Formats: sequence, C-alpha cells, structure tokens
Amino acid sequence: MSTSVAVSASIIELYDYVPEKKSAESRLRELDGWRAISVFLVITAHWVILQHPGFLARYPELSPMIHDFGPLGVGIFFVISGFVICRLLLREEMRTGAVSLKGFYSRRAFRILPPLFLYLTVVFTLISLRLIYDRHLSVFSSLLFLCDTNLTPRSWFVGHTWSLAVEEQFYLLFPTVWLVVPRRWRWWAGIAVFLLCVAWNITGIFAGSNALMLRSAPAGFACISCGVLLALCETRARAFARETPSLIVLLLAFLLLLHPVKLGSWQAAIFDSLVFPPAAGLLLLFSLEKGKWFRAFLCSKPMQAVGLTSYGTYLWQELFTASKASYTPSGHFISLGLPLLLLIVPISYFLIEKPAMRYGKYLSQRAKEALLSGETVLISQ
Repeated sequence: MSTSVAVSASIIELYDYVPEKKSAESRLRELDGWRAISVFLVITAHWVILQHPGFLARYPELSPMIHDFGPLGVGIFFVISGFVICRLLLREEMRTGAVSLKGFYSRRAFRILPPLFLYLTVVFTLISLRLIYDRHLSVFSSLLFLCDTNLTPRSWFVGHTWSLAVEEQFYLLFPTVWLVVPRRWRWWAGIAVFLLCVAWNITGIFAGSNALMLRSAPAGFACISCGVLLALCETRARAFARETPSLIVLLLAFLLLLHPVKLGSWQAAIFDSLVFPPAAGLLLLFSLEKGKWFRAFLCSKPMQAVGLTSYGTYLWQELFTASKASYTPSGHFISLGLPLLLLIVPISYFLIEKPAMRYGKYLSQRAKEALLSGETVLISQ
C-alpha cells in the first residue's frame, strides 16, 4: 500500500514539475521541451499510419508529411544527443582538466540499459504468451544494439531500438576520437566525421539492400556529429542563431516539416544528412536565445514532464502503436493501451530510470575522484 501511495505521489510530482531556475550550469530546459515535441511526432506518425490508415485515405495530401513525422522526431533527438553529450564532456574537462572514460560509460550505461531491459523483458514475455507476433531473436538483436543493421530480421516491437543502436555505436567510438585528437583539432575532426557520414549516407542509396546498415543509420550518425560540432563552437553558434531573423527560422521549420524531397532518393540522402542536421541545430539554438513565447511553451510544466520522460515514452509507445496485424487474436487488446503510457512511463521513470541514473552518477563521481588522484583512465590534452 505504501509503495502504491509513493508511486502515485511521484506521478503527481512529475506532471506538476516546476523547473529550477536557469543558470549557466543548469539543464537546458528548452531542449527537454524539444524532446517532448520529438516524441509526440513519433507517436503521431505510428498511431495514424498503422492504426488509423483511413485518416490518410481521407486526407492523402497529409500522408507525406505524417510519414516524415517519425524520422523528423528521431533526427531532432539525435542532434540534441550529440550537443548535450559533448557539452557535458567539455564542462567536465573544463572543471577537472580531463574526462573519465569510466565515468562516461557508467553514466551512459545506467541511463540507457535498465529501462531497455525492462521493456525488452515485457516484449519477450508477450511473445512467449503468444499475444504479439514477433521472434525472440529480435529481442536479443536489440540487446546487442544490432537493430540499425541488416544483419537481423525486421521487427516492429523492437525495431525502434535502431536509434539506440546508432547512439551507442557512436558513443562507443566518440571517446576514442576525443582521446587521440588534440584539443585544437577537435573542430576539424568533427567536420571530417560529419562529412564522412554525409558521404556514407549518399553512397548508401546506391548499395540498396546490400548495405550493411539501415538506410536511416548514416543520417543518424550525421545528426549526432552535427550536435557535437554545435557544442564545440557553442558560443559562436548561439550568436549566429541570435542574429538569424525569425522569419528565416520559421521557413526552416516548415522546410523540415514538409520534407520536400522523396524518401529513399539520393536527394533525400543529401537533405537528411547535409541539410537537416544544421537546420535542426539552428532551430534548437534559436529556441535557447530568442522566441520568448515559444520558449515559454517549451519550458511549460506539461512539456517538461514529457521531455524528462521522453526516453521511456519512446520505448513503450512502440508496444501500443503497431498495426492490428502485429497482435495475435488474443492480444488485440494491447493496441488499445496507448493511454496507459500516462501510468507506465512515470512508474518506469521513478522506479527504474531515476534510481539507475542516480547510481550511474554516483559511479561517475567516484571515477572522477579516482581520475583526480591519478588512478583511472582519462581523456586529456
């Protein structure tokens, strides 16, 4: 009974979230608002396309835009991820003179893995109970972060973890690049990585089904690397965003929303990897510097609550937004469970994610202390 009361109180606390006063060291609350927008775009795309195809049949002119909602939302997630992760590393290096590899991976592991394990356990159980159509092998592929490759069979219920695979593969190599490249050359190294991802995405169009990675993976790497570049030159990038006319930013937002090139074409490959990342980055930085009313919207209590729990929301929405053909006759009731996100996500956040993140930060702090005493592997220039 006491546990139930505590969870209920935590849910109320989450949806009545009051952000702390913004400071130089505080969380960028506008980015949490953008995370909320991103996850709304993903859910809307899945829900309309797979569960309400009749809507698109009645309004075919909206079909291209809604089909692009999912990639648009994930792309914004990627740019935010690269920007925030690199920014945190830069600040840690500024405070201590180095970055602890052990601390970095401790934070990352305890942020990503516990909620993912919980979700995949539920999916594995539902497959075993024959409530959803999928394979146990898909769950193991997701655990190994292989869902962004063509090495594993396509799967709906864990297919969305392709984006997690892209992130984890990027951050598996990122600290090494940070280690071997002198500080004064990081910007140019970042440019080189970004352009390589662009070239990879374009050439991947001609590889077709023979490509090792999913078509969307190289564009994802480009988005993350663009976020890293923005963090490396944050002061200048913010100044550029501050001087950009609001009309230009609004037109860019419509350009990204409408996605004026055909998906799967070489033009789309150029757009998704070369145009989209910097344009999305400009929108993000503009919201940090200007647009009083939009910033107020991003920092509002509901947007902050959804943004803070966006990872859990992204994981669990996949279970409830599949097409009816993805559920067995006994499991059709699951497709009606989307409103349960209002309960499942806060429980996951307070009982799984938050304690895990707290422990990850504890391990990271210990690693930093060991770094200062010269007892651990570090990144320094």
